[in-house]
Amino acid sequence: MRTRRRWRLGGGLALATTLAVALTGGAAHAGAAGDQGAPSVPGRTATARPGVSVTAPAAGLRAEGGRSLAGTPAGQGITLGRQRTGPAPRRVEAGPDDPPGGLVCVPYISRIVTPNGTALSRVDYLAEILCNFYLAGAGQAYLIDRTGGVQTSNQVVAVAPVFSFANSYYGGSQGAVLIDGRLFDGGRQLEIGFDLVLQTLNGAPWGGCFALAAPQRYLSPCVGLGTPTLRVSVGSGEFGSGLPAYNPAAFIRDIPGTEQLTFHVGGQPDPASTARQNIVDTANGSPAKTSTFSDVGQKDVTLRRTMLEAILRIHLINGLSFRITAIAGGDHSTTSPHYSGRAFDIDRLNGSPVNASNPFNQAFRNACAAYGATDVRGPGDEGHATHLHCAWD
Repeated sequence: MRTRRRWRLGGGLALATTLAVALTGGAAHAGAAGDQGAPSVPGRTATARPGVSVTAPAAGLRAEGGRSLAGTPAGQGITLGRQRTGPAPRRVEAGPDDPPGGLVCVPYISRIVTPNGTALSRVDYLAEILCNFYLAGAGQAYLIDRTGGVQTSNQVVAVAPVFSFANSYYGGSQGAVLIDGRLFDGGRQLEIGFDLVLQTLNGAPWGGCFALAAPQRYLSPCVGLGTPTLRVSVGSGEFGSGLPAYNPAAFIRDIPGTEQLTFHVGGQPDPASTARQNIVDTANGSPAKTSTFSDVGQKDVTLRRTMLEAILRIHLINGLSFRITAIAGGDHSTTSPHYSGRAFDIDRLNGSPVNASNPFNQAFRNACAAYGATDVRGPGDEGHATHLHCAWD
């Protein structure tokens, strides 16, 4: 007597233990008869971004409650059309509480967003396809940056492994990333994408791509309706990552490893233009100020964003701690880039004074140059025996 298979699966962000193989590129409950080669998806790629780190998906993710396609409303999901010739697709056996209906596949996309401190967030994401008949399929989940006004807007910033199966009714793709919002200006709004290729085993044609459970949506047209092979991309709908608005000056202000002086090295009494006040003002959305005793007098200055990002990266990526003595304030040469918010100076590096014997001088100079500084000076250069200077065009 043949053992009846169940196709009632867990929902939410989870899989039962029997589905673990599907998350790593396989499929659960594969049949032996009628196997054919699995189709393939092209496979998405993501460009490495500072602040976006791929991490292992959380272990033991499990659903809350069950899931069954028996309750799928008519006109919802990806459905098969009328069989023209040949044997009908083999239905997954269902129990008496699973009334017969149309042959359908339903995508499920789920996530867990876990804020970590004030500027980091972990996103675990899972995309699954569940059908009530046997077929072949392949798919891949990925993260799309939906943050407006950033370079990565609408670009793929992370991808999960591709899955494929040749004679089954389920597949899933799962990934996870840790986003450091101090280094990455995107990632505030995200969407999970799901590329799918579904192929019937006996030539049955696909009939239609109908409504999905909100907030899921189709990201592409269904290609291949009326044929045995269908290709489509599905999205989760946009969601927030819990990260604060991108504000590099605020992050600099709050990180101990990027200390800023609250006075001028020459002793001049102008607290409005100290390095610390320049950062505080910029973090608050106000202009920084040059010093009353400088060649240009006091004026408002917008600090260069690429310079602020470099300050963060030198500390967070290169692991160097330092004390900033001057940004827009202080007294410098007449045409100094400090006066236009494009330079900063430091006098302490990794806990020691900047001088010819500090072993980290070259590492700091290299980091400044790597992050776009076009004028880097320090011990060994005229006038810079006790400080390092980095400036941007």
